[in-house]
Amino acid sequence: MTKPKTFKKLVCLFALVISGSYSFAQPSPPAGKVWQKVENLSDEFNTWDSTKWEKPLWDYGLPVKMVAENSGVWDSKLWIRATLGIGDQWFKTSRVQSRANIIFPMYTECSIKSSHLSAFSTFWLNNGDSINRDEIDICESNSKPSWPNQAERPYTLYSQYFVVKNNVTERAASNFDNRYLQNGNPAKGVTWNATYQTLGCYWKDAHNVQFYINGEPAGNVTTTKAFTLGQYIIWDLWTSPNEWTGGIASKTDLSNYSINTMYVDWIHTYSLVDSPAASLTIEAENFGSTGGGTYNDGFVPYGVARSGSIINYVNKGDWVQYSINVATAGTYNISYQIASPMTNAQIQFVLDGAIKTTTNVVNNGSWSNYVPLAGGSVYLSAGSHTVRVNASGSNDWQWNLDKITLNKGIGAKFAKAETKAELISEEKPLSVYPNPAQDELKIENAASYNKVNIYNLTGAKVLSEQLDGNTLNVRKLTNGMYILELIGNQTTQKIKVIIKR
Repeated sequence: MTKPKTFKKLVCLFALVISGSYSFAQPSPPAGKVWQKVENLSDEFNTWDSTKWEKPLWDYGLPVKMVAENSGVWDSKLWIRATLGIGDQWFKTSRVQSRANIIFPMYTECSIKSSHLSAFSTFWLNNGDSINRDEIDICESNSKPSWPNQAERPYTLYSQYFVVKNNVTERAASNFDNRYLQNGNPAKGVTWNATYQTLGCYWKDAHNVQFYINGEPAGNVTTTKAFTLGQYIIWDLWTSPNEWTGGIASKTDLSNYSINTMYVDWIHTYSLVDSPAASLTIEAENFGSTGGGTYNDGFVPYGVARSGSIINYVNKGDWVQYSINVATAGTYNISYQIASPMTNAQIQFVLDGAIKTTTNVVNNGSWSNYVPLAGGSVYLSAGSHTVRVNASGSNDWQWNLDKITLNKGIGAKFAKAETKAELISEEKPLSVYPNPAQDELKIENAASYNKVNIYNLTGAKVLSEQLDGNTLNVRKLTNGMYILELIGNQTTQKIKVIIKR
């Protein structure tokens, strides 16, 4: 049985240390590349998705018995449980595997909480052929080893790889004790069953794999043989009576549902693709329509004229409209290549019918002296849009326009090389304050958002509310750093906030 999920989980990826705490972002891609999510290898586990996952039932050695009914999705989590069976195969358990596979370069991570048995709670990759085999074991965690003198095992990320060609095996381990993580990492000194941790793997190329714990690098391996076979994602839970696994599980533990289950909250998988264009150029003469105006200039009564690679005869109230397609959502800085010898000239940027910015056009003394003019910034979602520019000044004659450039960027509203201009109005930026906060957060200019979630740094949701008004009560949150997620119909925004009393 599954329970629907009403929120989108926070993507917790590569971590950077900021003031002793962690803020998550993806591993830096090579130049000219970006990370693209692989949907059929990613899941929030709202429901069991049989198009993505299956339950292969091949067994390990005794006492393990794989059965389909010991895994599933409940309460927005994938679970795999070990229960007591009969006979020699008394450790009844399960396995979940992806239907699709993936090749390098790729990055995958999941939020996982292990069982508290003397058993392996695993997250691993394998190509499915034991004779010609490539395998990456991201973790084989055992938080309750029954074998004596293994005090380090509940804290150790057992990561390794196998390359088997014609029955000749190459293996390398990169076992990392989480007690050596940097201060501030939520996994530092915590046993794997205590809470969810984000475990990741960056398969860079045919010879190099990097592992992560909550985004912090936690060991790596380098192969001699080429590691080139497509990998399936696998989770399973199993035990064996060997020292290298931590020893056999206790039968009495298998009846305790508080410790006999491993959970996966979500998984996100990415591949590297070529970076899309970081800018869009709208050539002024390539408009789809024009009109408006209150002044008949005797050439184009109401609207603008094409003249080679520019538009001219632009009078007050005239407008010109374009269709654009945005490959990558984000905030784009607007730049006009524009000329005007007039005062009281203005240009407005209108997106999908809504005025976003209004900018005074600088008198540069000539109708043909085209210079860059900063026009503020605008958020563009991916997909098709209509852009209109209005001549909104009070003078009968306004400006000539060569092109509009939209440069994807963060923060800066004016390029250094551009003419300084007065930005009259702009869509107001989102504001969340005070930060740090004690009992309340103020959220301003959030009209495009309707829901708010707050997550701790392990990715667990600690607050979820409909956004009604501009005040959010955070009295129930303890001191620490959180990720505030605002959700709207067209966009999602994440902001780091701190609670400090």
